[in-house]
Amino acid sequence: MTFAVDERELESLIEVSRRSRAKLERLHEVLTTPGHYGAGATPAQVVYSENKLRLLRLVDDGGQPRNGPPVLFIPAPVSRYFILDLMPDRSFAGYVAAAGFDVYIADFGVPTREDRFCDLAYYVDGLIRRSVRTICRTSGVDEVGIVGYCLGGTLALLYSALHPETVARLALLTTTVDGDVEGGIAWVAHRMGLEGESYEQPRLVPAIEVKSWFEMLSPGSNSVLGRVSDLWDRLDDPPERLRDVRTMASWVDDVVPAPGRLLAEMYSQFGPGRNGLMKGEAAVGNRPVDIGNVTMPVLSVSAARDTISPPEGVDAIGSIVPQAEIVRLRGGHVGIVAGRAAAGLWPRVVEFLGNGKDSGDRADG
Repeated sequence: MTFAVDERELESLIEVSRRSRAKLERLHEVLTTPGHYGAGATPAQVVYSENKLRLLRLVDDGGQPRNGPPVLFIPAPVSRYFILDLMPDRSFAGYVAAAGFDVYIADFGVPTREDRFCDLAYYVDGLIRRSVRTICRTSGVDEVGIVGYCLGGTLALLYSALHPETVARLALLTTTVDGDVEGGIAWVAHRMGLEGESYEQPRLVPAIEVKSWFEMLSPGSNSVLGRVSDLWDRLDDPPERLRDVRTMASWVDDVVPAPGRLLAEMYSQFGPGRNGLMKGEAAVGNRPVDIGNVTMPVLSVSAARDTISPPEGVDAIGSIVPQAEIVRLRGGHVGIVAGRAAAGLWPRVVEFLGNGKDSGDRADG
């Protein structure tokens, strides 16, 4: 028995085949295109270093720093810093620098085994405090603006409470303050009955394990198969959009190990059932933290589709910092910083910090 093939059906099948082949070729091109630059996209100078830390000062194409008010970006110490400086036209820190600010970024580097004992005091009263001192000395000021992202925001908040006289303005991006809100890595660990890392005998938590936590929060989204499937569905998007998706995916893949003692402290103080920030029981080393000292202007930004830092847990900062301006943006944890949703964040932060070009150069500039 033979079947007649309608000529129009045959033409349609050929067209489907052609389009599929074109998509496969485009997918191959996207997957083989290098992702992030790996060392930040904006020219920078190292103005201070300690252990793995590099304090970067962004400069213009002529190698000169800006004259505007200094701003320190603090990323999460458990991930690469360059999500804040991803590509030349996709750089949050570069955007702020272009607005006239004297921008610094804390690159915490990649922890190794000897760093497994690093704790809150090491980061907050150590690296961040000495970085701020360096900025004040270098820029000739007494206080700086701080922008903290995710866990970097937690460190920034603790630092601002301990040393408020050195902080002019504080912007916190996707920074959880209410650990009892459902969602996020600590909450999942709590529900699974995990005790967290050991404080007395900490380990260096492998990067692959850190990555698995994010995968657990959003199954498939951080896997290679999930990202390739996502790219396939997006292949009709403009080329620049595909580049951005691929670039952010490469950053997600480039995770770093985590100091066990830091994670132990974070969980024991701020995790579900502990909730030290909301209860006013936080401490850095043997120093109690009084969030009431955070009297400078504060901007807190959450992401509506954030599975890492649930927006309700971020917005709860209004309960402990009454003057905080609370903003919730569309998008996810990474998207509001470096994705399409960043268009709503970057200008808002520049406005909050005070436009560097219009607010006047420093007296010594």
